[in-house]
Amino acid sequence: MGLKQIARITMLLIFSPIAVSANDSNLVQQEYFHFGIWVAFGIILTAVLISWLLNHAVPKVRALGTLLAATACFSIVIWFVGILGTGILENPKPNQTPMDSAKPMLLWIQVSLAMVAGLVLLMTSYRQSRSSEVLNLPAKNEPERYGFVSRMVHWITAILFLSLIPMGIFTSMIPEGTWFRNEYYVTHKTIGVTIFGLLLFRIFWNRLSKRPVLDAALKPFERRWAHRVHIALYVLLIAMPLTGYVMTSFHGFPTFFFGLELQPLWEKSQAYIIWGTFHKYILQYLIYIILGAHIVGALKHHYIDKKRSAFKRMVS
Repeated sequence: MGLKQIARITMLLIFSPIAVSANDSNLVQQEYFHFGIWVAFGIILTAVLISWLLNHAVPKVRALGTLLAATACFSIVIWFVGILGTGILENPKPNQTPMDSAKPMLLWIQVSLAMVAGLVLLMTSYRQSRSSEVLNLPAKNEPERYGFVSRMVHWITAILFLSLIPMGIFTSMIPEGTWFRNEYYVTHKTIGVTIFGLLLFRIFWNRLSKRPVLDAALKPFERRWAHRVHIALYVLLIAMPLTGYVMTSFHGFPTFFFGLELQPLWEKSQAYIIWGTFHKYILQYLIYIILGAHIVGALKHHYIDKKRSAFKRMVS
């Protein structure tokens, strides 16, 4: 397949609202099936690049990483503008529960937050570019801050997971038979398996390199809640891909990891409804609460309480 054809498919997948002819649909489905593999690879590579740049020793390189992070936020907005033309938000797959009717509103909220985050990161990038502070990070954690490995894993996981939230909502709305539906599932599941692997590695790494103690400037109740939120995030981030895999398996579908198809380990069963309830609803809304508390707490410590050391344990 030539570069022109690959570029054509890329445009079709990104700007799916554009009227797609039968020939275009066949081009994706038959000649380059599972193009979602390359989309997943691009998202993962971008997350790795941003994380590496953010933790670079040179301040101007870190500023470039923040600029790239802002661009990633704006790309979510561009993606959303693209899917508006598909009509899927107005005519999604039939609702399985009344809660499904909230999905378009959730996407609007998340895209609005991405836009605000992108603007904030743009301003932060400008301030970083004027800094002369060199960041010297050892590989392992130190008593008062995280090391390079922990920071890389943390930010790669965070970027990938934040990309999965709107993608997962939209993927669950795509009606069966839509030409790009399977490509979204390939991308979504590949990133989900990657996040699960990163979490297992992080748990292993925390045993090799002890995590820093919580910042001494925090009040006792803040330290307790910070610890509880961290534990809850670990549990939820592990539970999300696991319940997704079990749900998919009981539904009789494989789980994708790039070019691999991980076949179900058990027979098809109506149990997928129970696991789907956890994956699509219960855990999803718990994630919103816990992740929101984690982000708001970190911002509060930095901007309201002026506890700069607490924020800089993981952020350059």
